[in-house]
Amino acid sequence: MNSEYKRKVNLFVAGLAGFYFLIFILTYDAELTIYNSSLLGFSYEYGFIPRAFIGTIYHFIDLILPIDMYSYGMAMRFVEVTTALFFVLMLAVARKTLLMVTEEKFRLLGIMWIVYGILFVSMFSSKYNFGRVDLFMLIIDVIGVILLLYKRCEWLIIPLSVVGVLIHEGFVFMYFAVLLVMLFYRFVMTEEKLKYGLIFVLSFGAASAMFLYIHFVRTPVDASTYMEIYRQGRRLSSIDMPHVSLLSAELLCVNLADIEKVFHRENLLQLPIFLILMLPYLIFVGRLFKKMQKKSDGPEKKLLALAIMFGWITLLPNYLLKVDYGRWLFATFSYLLLIFITMIADGNRILTDALNDEIEAINKHNGVGGLLMIYPIIMVPFMDVYINDMLKRIADMLNVYLNLY
Repeated sequence: MNSEYKRKVNLFVAGLAGFYFLIFILTYDAELTIYNSSLLGFSYEYGFIPRAFIGTIYHFIDLILPIDMYSYGMAMRFVEVTTALFFVLMLAVARKTLLMVTEEKFRLLGIMWIVYGILFVSMFSSKYNFGRVDLFMLIIDVIGVILLLYKRCEWLIIPLSVVGVLIHEGFVFMYFAVLLVMLFYRFVMTEEKLKYGLIFVLSFGAASAMFLYIHFVRTPVDASTYMEIYRQGRRLSSIDMPHVSLLSAELLCVNLADIEKVFHRENLLQLPIFLILMLPYLIFVGRLFKKMQKKSDGPEKKLLALAIMFGWITLLPNYLLKVDYGRWLFATFSYLLLIFITMIADGNRILTDALNDEIEAINKHNGVGGLLMIYPIIMVPFMDVYINDMLKRIADMLNVYLNLY
């Protein structure tokens, strides 16, 4: 490898680290919400309960360290350390992908990492999602991507898919598509069709089976188990109170649909405004898909292009049934950017040429490219029930006249 190019990549990644740190400083609220702290009290010590994988790791750390981890302060330390490690992991993956491409693709991939960083750093440093298990689900995706890029131990994607569901059953809808689409990509683009076909089928089957078991076979916990987890949640909370709705839904199988109705109305007001504001990006993605279809030769590659551009559609049940639109939208953008980054690093000419064509078309209009780079900053950080703070304010102003919620 050209040492000069390697030095260029190292300098860029160092600059990227500084950029990510500044975003973190701007968006870090130094607060762990009771929802996110309460989940650390879940553990398989109390039986096979949903969303208890990270809590079990936390419980194990409590056992091996000579300090009591069940306090708000230690929960904060745990989340700070794991979030920092996640950022380091993303920088390492950025460096790896940049070293995999030729210098002519450096700018394109660099832009991807800048935009993606704006999204994921602000997402996981702001109070609504600081410590949210979404970070750990995304780590599962990133580890899977690393295995595929290195072309080593790819069979580990099968157990990783199950771990993703154990972290949060929503993994199936929110983040699993990245792994499935990349496996399908390898199935189409390489000669190892049996290998990647089997990994795809077994990963999909194992994750689906675990999802169905958690949703339809599990039973509510008994009263003593509930109270023990409740007490752990109190110890981890900043206000001496766990998130009771979370405990009711996950431990007692209580349906929260009635409580969430008002949030659905708020989301349905915010979402159209968001789509209008994001119209330039929607047009960009639409034109990109059209170009990829045109450049793809043969039905197999055209089907692959369709899967790449619409793999995020697995999120639609969440939009229809649940209320955390901020999280769903982040997962949608994360899907597209992680897929694009991985395919560019893998040397896919169809996507790279289509992206370059679209970027060149944008650059013909002075200032538009720079505006589209700055534009994401006003949209972040994504929240949870509310899409972001700006849209919440706009929707609240409109609701004075519409009286929807």
